Amino acid sequence: MKKMMKKQNIESLYRTINCFLLVGIIFALMAGSAYCVVLSISPTISLEEGELKLDRLKMAVAGEFFGVDAKLILNYRQRGFHPEDIVTALFFSGDSQRPLSLIFVLRKGEEDWSRVAGILRLPPNTHGMQMALTHGKGKKVGLKRKFASEGYIFLSFISDYYRIEMDRLWFYIEKGFTLNDILLAVNLGAHQRISFELLLRDRERGLDWSMILRQRNVPEEKLFLPYKSEKKYKNKPVIK
Repeated sequence: MKKMMKKQNIESLYRTINCFLLVGIIFALMAGSAYCVVLSISPTISLEEGELKLDRLKMAVAGEFFGVDAKLILNYRQRGFHPEDIVTALFFSGDSQRPLSLIFVLRKGEEDWSRVAGILRLPPNTHGMQMALTHGKGKKVGLKRKFASEGYIFLSFISDYYRIEMDRLWFYIEKGFTLNDILLAVNLGAHQRISFELLLRDRERGLDWSMILRQRNVPEEKLFLPYKSEKKYKNKPVIK
């Protein structure tokens, strides 16, 4: 009798474990199919390498747009500032004609870039700040995640540098695409003369970037190759 009960308990335990494994697999598949959750670059590129290449792309196009040495941008990245923060600081320095170093000092003392803009007395329509102030940090505006003020400003930077209307880019933010996916689509589209909407449509279908490149016969190195736009920012940042 005891052997039978022990056997039944073991079988019950196995059924429970199998059930949990099945649920885990289902959630993993659901997460894998969500194109907007994780930036899927290529099976041959590690997450760390992909993030590093993305950082280099962002810093390279920022250096082109603001006419700033890429080494300076890299220096601030090594201090722990994200490329989106660096682009925001470059905008604020140019618009206020205050030293870039001062902008970063102010940022360290404030929790949000909108407060830094207030201290510098920048106009509310400065490069994405109107959207940031209207929607507010972390407020839900049809998005599944928080979108901080530097996100709006970086999107404005993409709009200026690649000469794409802000509304067209914002449409894909509302659909749940990341800034990284939008930048890669816009940058690659500019290089290859492909509509970035078509590339994002491929991502929406669940294709990772390596699949998209293969389908379009584009070498993988082109994905992170910075596009050199003729557009330069009118107010050069103050570097001291």
